[in-house]
Amino acid sequence: MIIESTISQKEFVQHALSRYFRRPIFYVFAFVAAVLTAFVIYDPTIPQAPALLGGWIPFLVYAIVGWITIRRQSRNRDLPIYQPTRYELGRDTLIVSARSGRSTIPWSQVRNWRKLAGVYELQLVNGQVLLISARAISPRQVGTFERMLRNRIEPKPEPGVFDEPTT
Repeated sequence: MIIESTISQKEFVQHALSRYFRRPIFYVFAFVAAVLTAFVIYDPTIPQAPALLGGWIPFLVYAIVGWITIRRQSRNRDLPIYQPTRYELGRDTLIVSARSGRSTIPWSQVRNWRKLAGVYELQLVNGQVLLISARAISPRQVGTFERMLRNRIEPKPEPGVFDEPTT
C-alpha cells in the first residue's frame, strides 16, 4: 500500500498540543493545583493567596508557554513535517520518502500506532514519531490500512525512566 501524505498546520498544532498535554509533568502540575485548591476550600486557616498561587501559577505557566511555543513553531513552513511524504507499507518494511531523504524502517522498529487528532501516529522504538494525515487515506482504504497496522506492528511497552537505551 502506498500513501502520499502532507500534514497541514492545523493537524500539526492539534497533534503537538495533544502530545504536550499528555506529558506526565502536566498531570503533576494539575494534581498539585487541585490538591492545594482543595486544602484552601476545606481548611480556612490555610493562607489562600500563597496556596493558590503556588499551585496554579506553575500549572498556568506550563500550559501557556507550551501553547505559545507550539503555535510559534507551527508557523515555520520549513519544518520537515510539512513536506509531502510518501509511505510505502510493505510486508517487512515501511519506506518513508520525502525531499529531505528516504528511510527504510523494519516493522519491528515501530513501537505502536494510534489515530489521534486527524492523523495516524506511528511511534518508533527510537522515540521518533511518523505522522500520516487521515485525509490521505480514502474511506475505502481505512479498514485495510488499520488492519495492516494491527497485523504488522506488535505493540511494545514504552521505555521506563531508568531503562538502558537500545541501540
